[in-house]
Amino acid sequence: MDFPIPDVIPVPNPQAMQMISIISLIVGICLVGAGVALLLLNKRKGKKSTLAWIFICIGILLIVNHGIQLIF
Repeated sequence: MDFPIPDVIPVPNPQAMQMISIISLIVGICLVGAGVALLLLNKRKGKKSTLAWIFICIGILLIVNHGIQLIF
């Protein structure tokens, strides 16, 4: 199904969309890594690890988003 896109809606070219997708994947991986590092550091110190879990969840969402974009 190919829907016509109105001229008032800006749509990036395919190269820009690919670059956005790759950057979101890299940011997602970095967020997961930072979340795991924070989780390990906070477990050693016995502190709450809410921020670490937020980083991990957002990173996973970005990685899944990249995977879904590759499917379609």
